[in-house]
Amino acid sequence: MPPKSFDCIVVGGGPAGSTVAYTLAGLGVNVAILECGDPSSPKVCGGGLQVKAASLLPFDVKEVVEREIYGMVFQRGLTDRFTRRSKAPISYMLNRARFDNLLLGHAVESGATLFAGERALSIEPAAGRTQKTRISTGGGDFEARVIVGADGANSLVGRSIHPDGIAQVQLGIICELKKRGDNAHIPEDLFMVDWGTVPGGYAWMFPKEKTLTVGAMVPRELTRTLNAYLKAYVEREGLSITDERLLVHPIPTRGEGEAIASAWGLLVGDAAGLTDPFTGEGLYYAIKSGQIAAAHVERLLAGSHNDGGLFDYEAEKDSGLMQEIIVAGKMRSFFNTFSRYIHNLYRRNDRLWYAFCEVLRGDRTLEGLRRVRTIPPKPILRYLERFTSWYEAREISRFDESKAFAHVVTEVYAARAGTGA
Repeated sequence: MPPKSFDCIVVGGGPAGSTVAYTLAGLGVNVAILECGDPSSPKVCGGGLQVKAASLLPFDVKEVVEREIYGMVFQRGLTDRFTRRSKAPISYMLNRARFDNLLLGHAVESGATLFAGERALSIEPAAGRTQKTRISTGGGDFEARVIVGADGANSLVGRSIHPDGIAQVQLGIICELKKRGDNAHIPEDLFMVDWGTVPGGYAWMFPKEKTLTVGAMVPRELTRTLNAYLKAYVEREGLSITDERLLVHPIPTRGEGEAIASAWGLLVGDAAGLTDPFTGEGLYYAIKSGQIAAAHVERLLAGSHNDGGLFDYEAEKDSGLMQEIIVAGKMRSFFNTFSRYIHNLYRRNDRLWYAFCEVLRGDRTLEGLRRVRTIPPKPILRYLERFTSWYEAREISRFDESKAFAHVVTEVYAARAGTGA
């Protein structure tokens, strides 16, 4: 049986893949989506969509928004808490299954062909630029001029383009807690964030319609601390994790020079390691990279691309989105090194807080956020960047969870015993 043939095949029907397919189909490209999972199945995910990410989409997402977020509860070291608010929303809380289905539905309505339940098992790259790459699945073979890998952190397409894989330097854990009557102290319109507890990591609590999404992210070297950190954070809020499903997932972050394009394909979203190393946020990068990728694919198929081919996509990423990711990594190190100072700065400095809100809304870049405070001369700045990177690595290697947060659980249990809870 001959393979099903298309101009472009997108492997993965998440936000990045659906964005690519929607954009290409709207340009008249014959595009298919191979989605191995059930798009309607529940997804354990933070589900935070920054306003700047929502503004990228040419259609409204309000129907899948469960909460509008107007600020944050900052907490350092599981103590020392304060709240900052904004007059306008900075983020939206989504049901990820409904959001993914919304994007996928728009892609299909735009003309993309969806093959649900089709898992890509192997890839045979094209031998020449005018030939087609073949993908084998459990249901048959497919072929296309261009393959777009939108298949997540453990991307099959990614391993074909970049055999060593994108660096997975951080790990996250997440679960959904059902709201109860004693959750009234949890704000419905604010993110709750703890940081400065684990070097390079943070914990969060996001309000949704019927659940609270809780999670933590730490450097890969501190994976052993994930469960204990999340437990301490949740217990501090008077909550507990019992039968909830805990999902541990890698957070890939691309390093400079790591390949995300080839003569026959390219990578987007998590498959390309386009996540924020500071916050772990990925939806903005998924949507933005999907739109950029679609433009390069369309130009190649139309024969109007220059000699760089799909490699121009990688070059554009290096000069664009990657610069934001690099700055985010430097800011993470800076925040870890001077966590007490930064924490207090956000507590009392309105200008810095409002600038941060502008970043989430897309009115300012991370580099622009850095410039809210006086930027030292370049030699001093380079020294600070080297120092904070060294300091963060040292703190990771020296981290002792028993001193950092294990005592919090003991304190909570003691408090409950004293009240008879």
